Amino acid sequence: MRCRVLLVCGSLQKVSANRAALDIARIHLSGLGLATVEDADELGTIPAFNSDHLTDPPQAVVSFRQRISRCDVAMMSCPEYAGAMSGVLKNALDWIVGSGELYTKPVAVLSAGTTGGVHALRNLIQTLTWQGAHVVGQLGIAGPRTKSDPSGRLTDPATITAIERLVQQLIDVRVLPVDERLALVQHVTSSVGIEAGHIASMS
Repeated sequence: MRCRVLLVCGSLQKVSANRAALDIARIHLSGLGLATVEDADELGTIPAFNSDHLTDPPQAVVSFRQRISRCDVAMMSCPEYAGAMSGVLKNALDWIVGSGELYTKPVAVLSAGTTGGVHALRNLIQTLTWQGAHVVGQLGIAGPRTKSDPSGRLTDPATITAIERLVQQLIDVRVLPVDERLALVQHVTSSVGIEAGHIASMS
């Protein structure tokens, strides 16, 4: 059965290390021939979160929610700004609070930046977990400019392998027994200080 994968980039820059990382994921998924890949390209058009409009959200929010709902798994990549995930991604995820599309959805996260986005990853994992998502893997890519060609395309073999491994882990989690899946989620969340009680149950 083909897997529907949603790629979400938290950077709006045309040339972005985080987008380049997702491009590697896309290439790997295409090579596997087992996945349909979709991009959440509406993040830049999602307005600032306003809870007054949760029940009648803007069309860009409706589209984003629909993409999450129909995907089997998601991979999210974002830069670190001022010690947190990018505002554009946080804003998009704020619109998902309470709507349920992320509940128990397997998600892998990565961040490419000078120091590897440690704080962005922690922030993103916490936000996703508190929304019910199952974060099953994470990857920080430090110094992406030293691992890319002049056009911004990632070329470092070790980095490419790490991204491909993360992709494979995300795809494989769909067939894991529940206890193994939850153990994987707990490993990721505990690494950033999130208590097990915040992990969404599969029951």
